Amino acid sequence: MSYVVLARRYRPQTFSDIVGQAPIVKTLGNAIRTDRVAHAYLFAGPRGVGKTSTARILSKALNCVNGPTDTPCNVCDICQSISEGSDIDVLEIDGASNRGIDEIRNIRQNVGFAPSRARYRIYIIDEVHMLTREAFNALLKTLEEPPAHVKFIFATTAANRLPETVQSRCQRFDFKNISVNDIEKHLLEICKTEGKQIESAALHTIAKYAKGGLRDSQSVLDQLFSFCDDNVTSADVNYVLGYIDDDKIYSMFECFVNKDTSGALRIVDDILNEGKTPAEFIDQLLLRLRDLLVFSSCGQEAVWAEYDESFIQRFEKSFSGDTLMYMIQMLSVMRIRSTDSLLQRISAEMAIIKLCRMESIDALSGLIERITTLEEKLEQVDNIPGKRGSAILLPAESFARQTVSEKSIEEGDVIPPAKEEKITPGIAMEKNEVWGDILKSIQKKKKSTWAFFKEGRLVSSDAGVLVVAFPRKFLFQKERLEQPEEKKLIENCAKEVVPGFMELKLVLSEKEEPEENRQSQSLDNGGAQQINDTVFSEPAVKKTLELFDGRVIKVNR
Repeated sequence: MSYVVLARRYRPQTFSDIVGQAPIVKTLGNAIRTDRVAHAYLFAGPRGVGKTSTARILSKALNCVNGPTDTPCNVCDICQSISEGSDIDVLEIDGASNRGIDEIRNIRQNVGFAPSRARYRIYIIDEVHMLTREAFNALLKTLEEPPAHVKFIFATTAANRLPETVQSRCQRFDFKNISVNDIEKHLLEICKTEGKQIESAALHTIAKYAKGGLRDSQSVLDQLFSFCDDNVTSADVNYVLGYIDDDKIYSMFECFVNKDTSGALRIVDDILNEGKTPAEFIDQLLLRLRDLLVFSSCGQEAVWAEYDESFIQRFEKSFSGDTLMYMIQMLSVMRIRSTDSLLQRISAEMAIIKLCRMESIDALSGLIERITTLEEKLEQVDNIPGKRGSAILLPAESFARQTVSEKSIEEGDVIPPAKEEKITPGIAMEKNEVWGDILKSIQKKKKSTWAFFKEGRLVSSDAGVLVVAFPRKFLFQKERLEQPEEKKLIENCAKEVVPGFMELKLVLSEKEEPEENRQSQSLDNGGAQQINDTVFSEPAVKKTLELFDGRVIKVNR
């Protein structure tokens, strides 16, 4: 006889053999015992979780010579022929190859005939979602009111593709993915029956690889039996499945924690040289990150989650929840976008470098709280008598400070700090009021010029000459404003504020101005420097700008 694969040899034969579908088994068993069996059932769920096997077992339970019973004997001729798929009264139809209206018309014509030897004529249509719309329409009337001796059992992996008119005529059972623990137990029983030895870690890897499909796990185990003879190790499973060793995954996360970019790239190179693909590597990183994220969100309450406890204990405190979500998002984007093998490697290496260089990301709620605190501080500044506040626009130039080399400065351009004095260009005005009005006029016309000019301090306006001093650390701003077009703009704005004004002169202060004076002058200039320094010294603001690669457009006090 030809070899029969494990998935067929260990196919469930009774309701008690079905793995991981306890609610469905209980419901069907009670329906048979209480004589409440429906005329049509819809079994929906992912592949390899027992839909067709349950349909066969239900057919045997209804037609067994000892039935109807929830424990078919599997010995009588009817039970054995149903198990083999050869019973003349239990017809298994492939919906993918018998999807047209003609095949459904044949069913409609034959349902009127009584079963040959069994109690019921049962139609099992697998992958029923493949039927055409016309075929479904032809089936509706028969499906709603079939003869008493006819039962329909539909199986599908895409229940959403069935018309609602069909679903409403069936009792629907949703089969779920089988847990890793249940798959491990089932595979261990198979190994014992087959006389094979297998490591527990290897069993766990196979069960996770199956992603809830029992048939997939049986197929992998069958392949490993051929590869490993009598003893299956974890290394064998990793080799056959293309899995990456846990040691390399652990080392990669250590590189993330220690920001070891060089070590991380070496690990990537080793993995790819072993024949693994970047996609497989990213998939395993994503699974580990998912485990950490679930545990960080739920803790010990996540009894439904299946994860590596040793991995969780080692890295649970290394990353915040928001950091984990950022890492998952970055790797997911890379995983989806890359299709070419070379681009996959480049994208994977780029993502790994970013993850090694990133900083911990604070929770959004904490960021909002810090910004709220900052606003409250600025409101307190607003309430100081004599101080004026307004919404200040902060262009990119105001915080993109540039370093320039020292240049020779003429002695005539360096002056000592001037004392407070009155400006009298025909109309007496306070110096601070004049300075603030000039700044507002410049801000309306050109914000980049305003951003540089506000760093200065008004000294005097004798004989129609407006003298503005800059500390040495703002040498770049002074030189930028001395360009002809910038200087002309400032002079035109100053003429609007100070009648009779003729010329602008920019000088350097002999020494730095005391901090308290700078703050006072800054507040008098519309609060720009106060807000600027306070905003950009906040870690929350710095982290936000870095994370989203953004810039400040507006700061409201």
